[in-house]
Amino acid sequence: MMQIIQFFWGPSDARTYALVRISLSIAGLVNLIDLWPHRFEYFASGGMIPLHVVREATRGGLYGSVFFWVSSQTGVTAVFLAAALALVTLGLGIFTRASAALVFAWHASYSVRAVPVLHSWDSILRIYSLIALVSPAGRAWSLAHALRPLPEDSHPAPAYGLRLMQWQLYVLYLTTFWLKVPDPFWRSGQLLAYFSVSLYSRAPNSLFLIRHEWISSVGTYLSLAVEASVPWLLSFRRTRPFGLLSGLGFHLVIAASAKLAIFSLCMVPPYMSFLDRRDIDWAIARLKPRTNQAREANRANQKK
Repeated sequence: MMQIIQFFWGPSDARTYALVRISLSIAGLVNLIDLWPHRFEYFASGGMIPLHVVREATRGGLYGSVFFWVSSQTGVTAVFLAAALALVTLGLGIFTRASAALVFAWHASYSVRAVPVLHSWDSILRIYSLIALVSPAGRAWSLAHALRPLPEDSHPAPAYGLRLMQWQLYVLYLTTFWLKVPDPFWRSGQLLAYFSVSLYSRAPNSLFLIRHEWISSVGTYLSLAVEASVPWLLSFRRTRPFGLLSGLGFHLVIAASAKLAIFSLCMVPPYMSFLDRRDIDWAIARLKPRTNQAREANRANQKK
């Protein structure tokens, strides 16, 4: 029993929560900017999705959206600007709890209103903004700490929020792997060949993978292997660096080869939840020499 309590309520580095908070706010802001040009088509009363259709489809369920009550073009623009401000303040660590609540309300609201145009990363943002809301807020790496530092800012935070974030990543990868394996295109190894000529490809006119099916097979099976292995690699301290490198590298390749850069960016916050004190201290130690070298170079240039 004590081990279970320690697992959830034991100390964790507050900077880990800060990394999740900052990366989540960046991903959410990039997604909002992507939605901005289409805000009237998706969310206003005269857009492509009639409001009464969404109301009828969600009737009887636990659904809510600010766009049920704000549907004018001016109102929609105001909601977008308010959400952008909440995302910025969340990343800066100002009024963190209130900002997290507004960010979750934003992700839940637009997800309900614009269901037909949602992507997988919208669910990721919605889920992790909810977990961030119920997780320790902390003041590590925040503007609030910079303006008014407190002794308790450096204290450890309970780990329960990070556990929820980590488990959610396990569920995400294992369920997607489970759903892909029965698919004939994934089983035959030709998924990448078909995807390379789809509208999501960055080079849809290229027939390279069509003409070299064996490369498509290697890439398809390798992506399945990554999705199946990342949860297990991240679960253990010794293999965690391999999980981070393979997982983040996998999403970097997706961003480079497909028009899914936002999806890859939204996958960064879940990975940040696996970093602990030793990882963060190691990264800071590697960055400090470069920072000092840059400062010395600037001083030398100023003297000249």
